[in-house]
Amino acid sequence: MKTLKNVLKIAIPLIGLTYFNCNIEEESNQKIIPKITASASTTHGKYERTYRWDKILDEKEEKYKIEKGLLKGLAMIESYGDPLRLNESGDGGAGLFMFQPGTAKYCGLDIYGNSNKTGKDKEHGKKLEKVIRENKYNYEKMAEIDERFDVYKSSEAAAKFLKALYGKHGSWDKALSAYNRGTPAKYPCLTNHVHFTRKYQKYYNKKDN
Repeated sequence: MKTLKNVLKIAIPLIGLTYFNCNIEEESNQKIIPKITASASTTHGKYERTYRWDKILDEKEEKYKIEKGLLKGLAMIESYGDPLRLNESGDGGAGLFMFQPGTAKYCGLDIYGNSNKTGKDKEHGKKLEKVIRENKYNYEKMAEIDERFDVYKSSEAAAKFLKALYGKHGSWDKALSAYNRGTPAKYPCLTNHVHFTRKYQKYYNKKDN
């Protein structure tokens, strides 16, 4: 297993956006959560889907001393708050924080299949899509098959990774940019990924107050 220091050297590809219309009604602790009626393409829809995991995300932000709402904003832009989401391009990215298979492994997550790629792996993406359909988008089953779909475990990995990127680059904007593209953009706040993550962070915090 590589150390987290090694993980920071991994280039993470630009992550696309899509949404699988899944009716997830249970968390891993089997507590019923509300069905979502707002469109996934709206900011409020992304907020509602992400808010289902509020206690878990609060815990991770506090544990790693991450800016309030930043991990939540990241989940909103990466997956619309849908833990069973796959990357739009089918490149192998998956879960609430859209980990590529190799990056997920380096961050300590067990994944489906044997891919070790930190970049595009469309073959792995096709296999993920097939196994999700075969399991009828069942959250509990998929969380066992691939820990990227497990909200608690993937949130722990994402928070730890983001905090390590912050430690390496010295700012949250640079950390967000590195999370998205491997190395920070020259002007991170001008990139769509950082801009919208910050927008969603502010929206989430306002609604959560």
